[in-house]
Amino acid sequence: MKTLVIAMAAVSMCFGAFASTDVRHGVWAANLENGRLEVTIFHGKEKRQSVSSFDEPVSAFAGLSQADLTGTGSNVQFELRRAAGTIAFEGRVADSAGAGHYTFVPSDTFIGEMASLGYREFKDEMLLIFAINDFSPQTLRGLRAMGYQPTQHEVEEIAIFRITPDFLREIAAAGYPDLSLRDAVNFRVGRVDAAYINDMRALGYTNLTAHQLADGAILGVSPAYVRELNAAGLSDLTAKQLTDLRVGRVSAARIEEYRKLGYDKLTAHQLSEMGIFGVTPEYIRDLSAKGYNAVPVEKLLRLREMGADRILFK
Repeated sequence: MKTLVIAMAAVSMCFGAFASTDVRHGVWAANLENGRLEVTIFHGKEKRQSVSSFDEPVSAFAGLSQADLTGTGSNVQFELRRAAGTIAFEGRVADSAGAGHYTFVPSDTFIGEMASLGYREFKDEMLLIFAINDFSPQTLRGLRAMGYQPTQHEVEEIAIFRITPDFLREIAAAGYPDLSLRDAVNFRVGRVDAAYINDMRALGYTNLTAHQLADGAILGVSPAYVRELNAAGLSDLTAKQLTDLRVGRVSAARIEEYRKLGYDKLTAHQLSEMGIFGVTPEYIRDLSAKGYNAVPVEKLLRLREMGADRILFK
């Protein structure tokens, strides 16, 4: 926490002395965590500031060492060199944190290669994102060799979500060949990888579509969550039941609370509806304090849906 406060104070000082609406110049702050440098870069002024964050091993930054970062204080100059361009940093680091100014220089070679592939007129901000995400034209060539023909907008998503041929081959080997780029992006958003797929399959979910798998993962349906529900007595749940329960924030602990209040035979559908409509254990206890005990689930839901509880709690 101390290092974060120091870094943010340094950022404030940097903005006080320098800020720019030019994407090629701005301010950075960073923290060292487990051998990786977590970097945030800022450009713009006041309410129009833009922020991008990323992390890389310290070894990815030319001219910077772990000793620099963990020392008592030193001025530094280092670079992150990518196919799309180079981000040059200068500033001060101490106690695993630092801040300063950056300059981004796009690569003319990269711009030319992208144009030769049919992709042109990228704004500086997109070129910076390409650099941050270590995107290269070789990724596009690999995707085209696999049969993909990304649009310019899809190229931007490919870079941001790091859709690589290796990732698509991993997913294909796990049972999802010919994944669309849209599904691939959703897999990345939900952090679906081969391990996730195999874990879900081991739990009995062998026929989920890519869309079902991604939707569930994005909402937080993890193998651990499925096991938690199984242990609480909910088994053989469909993909929709899992997502509904997750949306309703139904956990094993909440199920146990309902049971202690006398609701020990709730179905998955009732649990998800109670969660979605806000019929929480606290709500039920509040009703009990007003003299309303053992209210049937259907009436509890109707009270919440109609807003009648506002009258009861006046």
